[in-house]
Order: sequence, then structure tokens, then C-alpha cells
Amino acid sequence: MDNTKKVFREIEADAMLTVSEDLRKYLTGFGSSFGYVYTDAQESIFFTDPRYIEGAKSALKGEFISVEVAQSEASVLEYIKSKKVKKLAVPVNRLTVPNAEILKKFRFKVVDSSPAFEKLMSVKNEEEMSLIRKACEIAEKAYSEFLGFLREGISETESAGYLEYLMRKYGAEDRSFQTIVAFGKNTSVPHHAPDETSLKKGMPVLLDFGCRYKGYCSDMTRTFLFGKGDNAEFCDIYEAVYGAHMRAFENIHSGMTGRAADALARDYLKTKGLDKFFTHSLGHGIGINIHEFPRLSVSSNDVLKDGYVFSVEPGVYFEGKFGIRIEDSVYLENGKVYSFMNTDKKLMTL
Repeated sequence: MDNTKKVFREIEADAMLTVSEDLRKYLTGFGSSFGYVYTDAQESIFFTDPRYIEGAKSALKGEFISVEVAQSEASVLEYIKSKKVKKLAVPVNRLTVPNAEILKKFRFKVVDSSPAFEKLMSVKNEEEMSLIRKACEIAEKAYSEFLGFLREGISETESAGYLEYLMRKYGAEDRSFQTIVAFGKNTSVPHHAPDETSLKKGMPVLLDFGCRYKGYCSDMTRTFLFGKGDNAEFCDIYEAVYGAHMRAFENIHSGMTGRAADALARDYLKTKGLDKFFTHSLGHGIGINIHEFPRLSVSSNDVLKDGYVFSVEPGVYFEGKFGIRIEDSVYLENGKVYSFMNTDKKLMTL
């Protein structure tokens, strides 16, 4: 995929320079912690340091982009200046103060490439969809095996480590974000950091996790019970969250706003008297980054389109008691939502 030219065609500039790691990955398909991607009407060059030269040349051999050593940021900008570039496109929302100062020093007229990246990265092509699907398959396979590993006395930290190991075992290159494993009352914290809390019979368990496969992310959350206890209230509220998830999943469609999508779940929870406990948004875009365009929230005017990949994750949280969240990674096709996930979302008791 020559995404360098695809993005460049969307902007009005003499050339484009991209430094951010995720945007470089989108442009080249090659992951690295350092580099610059330069694009104009005639060429695309990936400038990087000696650590990545061999790997980049091998990965990008015969592709649309050449690979060169960057001696320094100044040397890259000197090269661009030598091309008589006046208007240089950069993602303005990613600029640091030192970046802005050095661009000013070289007297480039800066054009913002951020809108072009947002527009193009939000609509996934077939190859991107297949990579996300694989990342979801790996996450679900790891989850299914992980369930047999849970036992009384195990800690959240050990559990999180094992779940991440299983994702690696089945082909993940990394996790998508810090894995959340929460037991008991810790489930009431939406982004709980795993600690030494031990699993006991009757506890709720919340797992929020995902992995990267060839640069693309998956994201899923499952909440269940570890053994039976006095869980009548939990079970009733779980059914409400499940109903909110399914109402959103079945009714989100292309052309609606992120606000309207969020309202599908939020309004359903309101009928159960639970909307005030739904303290985050319904979802977020998923791709190279775990949080991308679009936003599905109470304030979002983002219009949903075919090709978008995002999460559907209603949740409710009761401080000091428990929390419940149910999340799938989904996509829009022919105006309708489809899930990448196959595992059951109905309440399970291990």
C-alpha cells in the first residue's frame, strides 16, 4: 500500500514530512522508534538511523519508498530545503515546541497534514481489516485458554502476565495497551491497574485486553463470575449492560453520529436507572492506534462510515462494589455493524 502518495494527494503542499511513530507505520508498513518519512510528487524516502537500516531495506525492498540514513533532524531538513520546498505539510497536532522552532528556523510555510491522516486512517481497506481480524482472533484464542488457567488464590498481576503470554504464544507482536485484570471490588475502577489482589470464589472478574498483529490492534472486554455467591444484584445489572451492548450493536449504522450511537446504549441503561453509572464513552476507533477516529461519545459529531473499525463497550461501575463492561471490536460494512469477536457475551460463571 503506497499510503505516502495517498496522504500526499489529500494536502496542498510541495512536500510532506512525517515523524510520529504511528503515522510512519501507516505510511511505510515498517515499525521503528526513530525516523522521518519524506514525500513529494516525485519520491518518498524513509530516513532512519543505522539501527534500522538493514531491517528497513529488507522490509521495503522493491516497494514505493527508498531508505536512507538520517545523520540528524537538521540533515533531513537540509535535504528538504535543497528540493526548493516552500510549503511543507506536517501533522501539526503532533508538533513539539522544538519541532516547531526548527521548522521556523528553516523558514518553511507549514501546512497541517493531520486531517488527511485522520480521514484516510479511519477507513480501513481489506488488508487492514484482515490484520485487525487476526489480532482479534489471537485475543479470543488467548482468552479461551486463559479461562482454564484461573484458579482461587491467583493474583491479578500474575493473571495479566499469563494472558499477555498467551497472546504472544498465538502470534501477537505486542499487547495493544496495558492489560486490565480486575477481581472483586477492583472491577468498579474502569482502568484498574492489576495488583496483588487474589481471586476468591464468588468474585466478579473483568478482563480488558487486546494485542497487536503486524501493527494493528484488537480490543475486547469480558466480565464474568468466578464461582457462585450472593450475586443476584450483579446478575440483574449484567443483563442490563448486555442489553445496552446488543441495542447499540444491532442499531448503529453508517451515517449516524458518534453521539447518536452512544445514546443507543446510554438511553437503554437509563430505562434501567443505570445511566449515571455509565461514566465513559461507548467506543473509539481502532487501527494502528488503540484510540483513533471516530469517537462514539455524548459530545461526538463524528459521522460513522463504512470501513470504520471501533469498539462498542458500555459499562457501569459502583464504587467499592463491582463494575461490568462488555466490549467487542466491530466494523461497519454495507451500513451495518459486524463484530470481529465470536466469544459469548452472556453472563458466564466459571
